Amino acid sequence: MKMRRIVSAETKAGVVMQVDDLLDAETADRVTNIWGFDKIPQLPLTPEQVLGEYKRLGIFGPKDSVRVDLQVVPPEKAGETDLRALMAKIDFGTGGGMTPSEIGGAMHRTDTVDLAVVLKGEVDIAYPGEDGHVHSVAVREGDFFVQNGAFHEFHNRSDDPCVILMFVFGTERKVA
Repeated sequence: MKMRRIVSAETKAGVVMQVDDLLDAETADRVTNIWGFDKIPQLPLTPEQVLGEYKRLGIFGPKDSVRVDLQVVPPEKAGETDLRALMAKIDFGTGGGMTPSEIGGAMHRTDTVDLAVVLKGEVDIAYPGEDGHVHSVAVREGDFFVQNGAFHEFHNRSDDPCVILMFVFGTERKVA
C-alpha cells in the first residue's frame, strides 16, 4: 500500500495544498511518524508552518502533543522474533513516558491515548488481565481500537505484516 501525505495551509488569497509521496507500507520502518505537533496548534496554519519537508518527530510527544504514526507489525516466527530488538530500532520521540512491564517481552505502557485503525492484516493485542494472567484480543483489517495508556504488546501470528494507522495524544499519568 503506497501512501501520500496531503497537507493544506491557508494564505490570505486562499488554500494551498502540498501532495507528497510518503511511503510504501510494505517496506516502511517498524514505526514511522508521518505527522504531528508538540503542541496542538492554533488555526489558521500558514504554509510556512506546515508545508515543505516534514521533519519526523518520533512516535511520542510531550503532554498536549499529537502524532500520526504508521506502525507495521511484522509476522512473528516461532523462536526467531526478538520483540525487544525490534523496539530498540524505534524513534520514541520526546515524550510518552514508556514504561516496560514486569511481565517482560515487549509488554509496555505509555503516557498517551492512542486511537488506531488496522489498515491491513491482523494482530493480537496482549494485556495483563485483572486475574493476573495475560489475555489477548485479535484486531483485524478495518477494526478501530483505543489504547488508553494501559499495558499491552502486539503479536502478529499471521504470515503477513499488519499495518496500523495510529493517532497518538500525549498526556500525563496521575500518580496515585
